[in-house]
Amino acid sequence: MNSLKQSAYYAVGILMMKGISLVMIPYITHKMTLEEYGSLESLVLLADIGTILFGFGIVDAMYRYVGVAKGEEKRQLVSNCFTLSVFVCLLGGLFIAISLPALLLVLPVKFSSYQIFLLLIPTMLDGVISIPLTLLRMNAMAKRFCFLNVFKAAIQAVMTFLLLEAGYGIDGVLISGAVSSIVLLICLLSYQWQEMGVFGYLKSSKLVLSFGLPVLVGGASVYMINGLDRWFLASFIGVEELAVYAVSAKFALILGLILQPYALWWFPNRVSILQLEDGKKTCADKALLGVNIGIVMGTLLILIVPGLITVMLPRSYNLAGTIAVVLLAIGMIKNAGDYLNLGCYSGNSSHSQMWIQGICAVVAAAGYFVITPTFGLWGVVGVLATAYTLRLVLLYIVSQSMEFLPYEYSKLLTCIVIAFFAITLDRFLDNTLTDVPELVIGVIVSLLALLIFVKCAVIPYPDTRFITTKQS
Repeated sequence: MNSLKQSAYYAVGILMMKGISLVMIPYITHKMTLEEYGSLESLVLLADIGTILFGFGIVDAMYRYVGVAKGEEKRQLVSNCFTLSVFVCLLGGLFIAISLPALLLVLPVKFSSYQIFLLLIPTMLDGVISIPLTLLRMNAMAKRFCFLNVFKAAIQAVMTFLLLEAGYGIDGVLISGAVSSIVLLICLLSYQWQEMGVFGYLKSSKLVLSFGLPVLVGGASVYMINGLDRWFLASFIGVEELAVYAVSAKFALILGLILQPYALWWFPNRVSILQLEDGKKTCADKALLGVNIGIVMGTLLILIVPGLITVMLPRSYNLAGTIAVVLLAIGMIKNAGDYLNLGCYSGNSSHSQMWIQGICAVVAAAGYFVITPTFGLWGVVGVLATAYTLRLVLLYIVSQSMEFLPYEYSKLLTCIVIAFFAITLDRFLDNTLTDVPELVIGVIVSLLALLIFVKCAVIPYPDTRFITTKQS
């Protein structure tokens, strides 16, 4: 399967898997009050940290070791990763069940025990599900990956709609998430068994965990950067403010979804590409390509999203458009850090990225604690921008010291200049042409910017040399 078809299938699959909450925003925000939607987002925060903990960094260990293994060694590593994921799922679920009374006390919003258990089901299963989904990506089975995710998203969307219409509110959203995750796991089990053969192999656990645990700590640190913000908002400002911020974050999530097709190919394959002849040059080019794609897509979204929010959502969410612009800019910075960090993953350990994420997390947590009570939403956004900029700088410096890659920055600088002028022009026209809808101006300027991006060839035609041709 060629690279364009792979990307198309991944795009659809990821958009459906992660974008269902985004697609449902206009409907949900009209069915729920600001307080209800903010309360729902408080539960999502809990699910986010649970997903990181239940993942245990095992998928990143798969990228590092399974991707370069062959034959029986590969099957054993796959079995080891899946077995560890199941154990983590069961032990984590048991721990949460035991500690539930204490958990309910520390949450910023009051919930019932059954709601936490409904949330726990998809959160627990996410770590297990991620193993066969990652294998589908590593084995270039994009078509099956796409179908399964579309199937899950369709079940979740239909159930959410029916249950909200029946008056189940937050419970309806939680039930649909739990049921759709169970169905997806059932659909993936046969493929997982085919790839590993035997369940219970654990002899490579030390190898897997030595790589995965630092990633887990790093992931938890990222959550402190991009999760504690909403905890502090809910605790100090209120769930109404959290609802506005959460909507902004979901629209900013569009950037991550658009970038997923390329990321789904790059991240599982980057270490193996590095081992090839001229691998350093290839990795440098592909990494900067990922950064450039992020700038191009982020710019187009900055131009369009504010007007889109004004048209689609209730007036109480108007501030979300302005906040979304800043969050999209931060998303571009985060994306750059994700691509310019290969040196931190090229060895047999990921400790360096763990320490970097930890430093940034401490900076973010301290910033949220000091600034949020006084400056509210904009204080949170300022801390977030500072933390991710620091993360980008540290990841780049440390990665280059560990594995120097010959980056060529000319197209990156061209991207940044075009983006700056396009956004400046859009703001000028919005302030000048007050009778023209913001969305119309944004679409026109975005088309002009896209033409200039294409003319300057900042994103080259896809190179298929490093895409596997295995049929899905």
